[in-house]
Order: sequence, then structure tokens, then C-alpha cells
Amino acid sequence: MDDSNLPITGICLVSKPGNVPTGYDCIRKAYDEKSKDADLMPDGFLERKDRFVCITHRYPLADNRAYVVEDIKLINERDTPPLPYVGLTQTVDTFEKGTAKRIICVKLVERQVGMKCICDIIFLYRSKRPPQSYTIIGEINGLQMCIKEGIVPSVRPPPPQSPHSRSTTSNLYPSTTDNQFYYQPQCQTSNGQMDHSNTHTLGKKSDEKEILDGIPFSINPKYLTTNRKDANDLLGFDSFRILSPYDIEQNFHYDFHLERSSL
Repeated sequence: MDDSNLPITGICLVSKPGNVPTGYDCIRKAYDEKSKDADLMPDGFLERKDRFVCITHRYPLADNRAYVVEDIKLINERDTPPLPYVGLTQTVDTFEKGTAKRIICVKLVERQVGMKCICDIIFLYRSKRPPQSYTIIGEINGLQMCIKEGIVPSVRPPPPQSPHSRSTTSNLYPSTTDNQFYYQPQCQTSNGQMDHSNTHTLGKKSDEKEILDGIPFSINPKYLTTNRKDANDLLGFDSFRILSPYDIEQNFHYDFHLERSSL
């Protein structure tokens, strides 16, 4: 399974392809015109400005917490991102303005097996028709932005080399396994205003519940009050003796002498 079929777990903007965070892949070129940069920012009158999308499929990340990108929208620059979408409004390497005229809005949700997710992003320069399995969501800086939808798998194999990974990476940012992420859902404050304080960080959620899916957890019926003759009967539990650390040491001490002698 290549990366384009796995959920995107992190997304950000950079001002230079050489500043790609470790573990992320830069979408450097247009899908249908390899000589054309997938640059999302028009050049200024006296200066060149570059903006590139970077994505990662790595999972799990630090702390065993994970979000996946469930959806992506393009909105006008003056519009407010609809909840619970978050706009990519800054570059993560220079903290400059993200894009002009259009804003990429990302919906990140806690990872759940079988849920819909976004697996890949490409940009078209000449074509107005997306490749198979991709959907055009809008235009940004003369490029057609396309997304590929998929389903979150139950088991995530080690990621192979991504088709976007030809770009140069740097140590400007720590690895995705070092608890450095780039987007998480915004929170709404008590006065109704959006909290943008964490709009360039991404968290991860534990996937342990996927491993335990389908395993029933219930109390043995013999311990239920309804099956006891007396609700105060603890079925012999009152005879249990709680040992102190000293008791444990005295009764269960083992020095591993035999094992050490065989080494």
C-alpha cells in the first residue's frame, strides 16, 4: 500500500521546499506538469514569494495520539473557515502569511477505523479534469487543487517512500516522532471567538481502541449483586489479606542466584 492510500495525519505550509519538517513530504510540482512548481502564492511586484503544501502519513506519532484529515475546503480569503475547519493561515517555517485570495481549510478529527479521510493532495496546472480517484475542490493561484478520499485502515503498515518525497528535507523541525505536529482543531472561547493559539500544531490520538474492537468487557455474573443471596456478601473477599511491602519481601523474595551462576 503506497502513501497515497493512507490517511494524511499532518499538513502545513512552508515558504521554501528546503524547510520541510522532518517526516513531511513537500508537494513541490504540479501533477500534470513537472516543470511547474505547485506554488500557492503569487509573486509580489518586487519579490518572489513561495508557498508549498507539506503532508505526512506517519502513524502513530508521539504520545500515541492521532488526528486524521477528514476533509479539505478552499474558501475566499475574507471568509471565515466553517467550524470545525481550520485555515492554513501561516507558514510553519517563517510564520508568514499562508496564501493569498484563497485559504486552504482543513478538518481534522480523531482517528477512527473505517472513517472517511483524505489520503492525498495534488495540484493540476494544465488539466481541468482530475485523475481517477481524485476530486477537484477549487483553484488556488492558477492551480486546480485535488484531493483523494479513502478509508482509515485498522492496521497501518510501515510507510513506503512517497511520490512527493523527492523534495529536500531539513532538520529545521523535529521528526514527527518527536511530538512536533502542525494542525489541530480550533477551540471556541467562552465569548464565541475562535482560539487560534494552537493553529499550527497537530495532536495525535491513541489507536488502542482499534486493537480492542470487538472484545466484550463485562463483569462475571457471579459478582453481580442480583446473583447474590445477600447484597453484603462479598463472596469471601473479606478473607483476603493485604500484604505490606515487608510481607511481600519476606514471603516472595528470590535472589536469582541459580540464574546468575549459569551466566
